[in-house]
Amino acid sequence: MTNASKSYAHDVLGEHPFALGLFGSNVSGGITMTGAEGAFDLSWESTSNLAKQADDLGLDLLVPVARWRGYGGRSNPNGVTYETFTWAAGIAAVTKRIVVAATAHAPALHPLVVAKQTATIDAISGGRFALNAVMGWFTPELDMFGIATKEHEDRYRFGDEWMDVISRLWSTSTPFDHDGASFHLKGAISEPRPSARPLVLNAGASPAGIEFTARHADVNFATLMNVGQGRQLVDNITKVAETHGRPVRVMTYGTVIIGDTEADAQRRYQEILEHGDIEAARNFMHYLGLNSSSFEAHIAAALEEHFVSSGGGLPIVGSAEQVADRLTELYEAGVTGFMMGGVPYSGMLDRFGAEVLPLLRERGLRTA
Repeated sequence: MTNASKSYAHDVLGEHPFALGLFGSNVSGGITMTGAEGAFDLSWESTSNLAKQADDLGLDLLVPVARWRGYGGRSNPNGVTYETFTWAAGIAAVTKRIVVAATAHAPALHPLVVAKQTATIDAISGGRFALNAVMGWFTPELDMFGIATKEHEDRYRFGDEWMDVISRLWSTSTPFDHDGASFHLKGAISEPRPSARPLVLNAGASPAGIEFTARHADVNFATLMNVGQGRQLVDNITKVAETHGRPVRVMTYGTVIIGDTEADAQRRYQEILEHGDIEAARNFMHYLGLNSSSFEAHIAAALEEHFVSSGGGLPIVGSAEQVADRLTELYEAGVTGFMMGGVPYSGMLDRFGAEVLPLLRERGLRTA
């Protein structure tokens, strides 16, 4: 059933070879863990204004972070958050063309609830909705729900059934029974259904995560440390997805810092790191199973830098031309989208729209 479902990834994300969007504009701090000037201060005004700015620039996608508590440390990054489905509904109502995602922690949300929420936001947005499916890994959050943290592969076994049920609810108008390992449904039905199968994202990079992507997702939302890692991951995901007869797009994320010169951008980047909340970054890494003490000192420092600056993602720092160069390198490696953060987001978008987008159009990554 799921394998035969049509993929709408390229249709929904538009005509651009390289998709662009914003990541984490529904949480305090965004995707950075810093007290530097311009760090994202969450309010409905700030998040909705960013969404409208991204929409006006012609960006393609907004992806929120599903957080129920912060990472601790000095500043408790992501400690203030908007729940992603209600956030997506509100953002869909104030934007015109950009695709709006909601991020769902599978263990905390029943498939029937998700099917109804997605159909509702699909109606509000006119089909501009995407579901970012997350398997649940942040133990302090799951403890709040009274849910035991599953072993890694068990998370994806659960998620596989969870997504199968949602996909069936999206596609059938006939009540059905489901008797599985985790869900037991009788006469399940959800009306209305989405206007088309929503875009599905997943960030899994392990063998189990890639198999989940290949079966269910249109986009693998990958965490990358460098371009070379991106090429390897794209090749692996593409190979597995082909066995299921499904196209899968690989996208990644990070903070974008644009300066008048490379030195100017690097100065700003160092300010972000100097005001970084290392304790919060280490807490984040700990619950991902990336304890600093498990690595050599230089590798641990590099990891901490990525988490402080970009929530584990790939920071892109330089002049407008250098930023365009880095995005072009990702595209040439097979990565076909980048979700951005910034310090501040709005200032980054101003410069990105004025200085970087024209270069990407010249290079064919964005249509005119």
